[in-house]
Amino acid sequence: MAGVTGERPLGDIITDPKFWVLHIVNFPAVFISGWLFVSTGLAYDAFGTPRPSEYYQLGQAPPIVTEREQAKEKLDQYFDAQPSRSAPWINE
Repeated sequence: MAGVTGERPLGDIITDPKFWVLHIVNFPAVFISGWLFVSTGLAYDAFGTPRPSEYYQLGQAPPIVTEREQAKEKLDQYFDAQPSRSAPWINE
């Protein structure tokens, strides 16, 4: 052995009751906070992404390519018809 780093072995850490007392609260808290962040819509507002109901306008369908040779033309037509979007400005 080259030397001792002074760190505790992993087996000691995960069998320590103090480790589980701390993490029995942290693991669910991180999961619940992430779920709330997305389910309340705050994630959409924070990152400026459209909500699932805003991806396509009423009566508009996603581009479905049926002919392989015309794929680029169909996608160009679809994206040319879209209004241009830009990232929101952040006021500093």
